[in-house]
Amino acid sequence: MGQNPRIASVNPKARMVYVNDQIKAPNIMIIDDEKKNLGTFSRRRALEIAQEAELDLVQISYDMEKMLSTVRLTDYGKYMYQKGKEEKEKRKAQKGKEMKEIKISYGIGDNDLALKMKKAEEFLKNGDNVKVSIRLRGREKIYADKALEKILQAKETLSPYGRSQYDTPKKEAQGYSIILFSK
Repeated sequence: MGQNPRIASVNPKARMVYVNDQIKAPNIMIIDDEKKNLGTFSRRRALEIAQEAELDLVQISYDMEKMLSTVRLTDYGKYMYQKGKEEKEKRKAQKGKEMKEIKISYGIGDNDLALKMKKAEEFLKNGDNVKVSIRLRGREKIYADKALEKILQAKETLSPYGRSQYDTPKKEAQGYSIILFSK
């Protein structure tokens, strides 16, 4: 059990974690690492128990009405490591689907198109949405039918992995695009 006060100061927005002497509640309910309730003790007795076990008391919650603090009897460093790991997993799970864009030209060769479609297929399999777009500049606009053909070919190739909201590609100011949503 550390004698110096320890505070989780890694993230300034994070809630402060009270440890050992920082816990001011007169009654303390102790829970061990196996989540087994060891009982409710006075503050002084709870600190003695932690010192005998050579572990720390880490406050989990505080009930103002009962003046009761629920604490975990554990190693502080190990506790903070686990807590950080769990928060990282939560953030990872919250991450939404991303929109990936594949740009092709109206004159793209079959092998190059197949390579780009393979990459788009990977994105769709990973759960991301894919936007396939063709940009036509200046005189290239006369090849709009070829551009439309390439976009539809791409849509057909990716149909087992993603679905489009619309049957036809969207006409944009400088070309065409279609968005495929992962299945």
